[in-house]
Amino acid sequence: MLNRIKIALLLIAGIALLACFSALASPAHKNTEDPLVRETGWGQACARGMLSFYEGKVDIAMISGGELSALGPMPKVGEIPDWEHLKDLDFVLIKISGADLLIALERSVKYMPRKNANLLHIQGLTVFCERADKTNMVRTATIGEEPIVLSEVYRVATTKFLAEGGGALVGLKSLVVVTKEPHSLVRQIRFLFFPKGKISAPKASYVFPATKDA
Repeated sequence: MLNRIKIALLLIAGIALLACFSALASPAHKNTEDPLVRETGWGQACARGMLSFYEGKVDIAMISGGELSALGPMPKVGEIPDWEHLKDLDFVLIKISGADLLIALERSVKYMPRKNANLLHIQGLTVFCERADKTNMVRTATIGEEPIVLSEVYRVATTKFLAEGGGALVGLKSLVVVTKEPHSLVRQIRFLFFPKGKISAPKASYVFPATKDA
């Protein structure tokens, strides 16, 4: 009888250990699904949809993590969006100076990898960052291979919320809305994914210097 109890206890301990190892092995995957923590495949797909709508007319596209959270059920990598249960957002075309764009990007990356509703999911540019104590700073950002110029004006596809000075774009004086009528984000990404496109894994737009632990 005692032997049976010991065997049962060993089995329970083994199952518990397996559960612990599984939990330790998967946190990075879980983190990538939180649009407030880092870029997601879904966020980049939304930005890519806006970029494709204005193809040839804009340099980049962006949407905030907070808006992605409010948009509805977020599909994971390899899944098809649940179109029937998504709320919609409007997107427009804006102009913004390079100096203000860098301010917005710095607000975006500041708290990464902590939660931040101002985190921008972006397409069309790469942001090179550096860690500064408990926050982050933008060292430089490039569109294609060209660095953003402070005095230049850039055309950006983005949500109406950001275009009106919300989130990471609050208080930026160079911001000008070009579009007369907004467009449906859900409608556009449905075109992008037609007929049964699935979410791709995100590609890093925010680049940090390598560390010994990397």
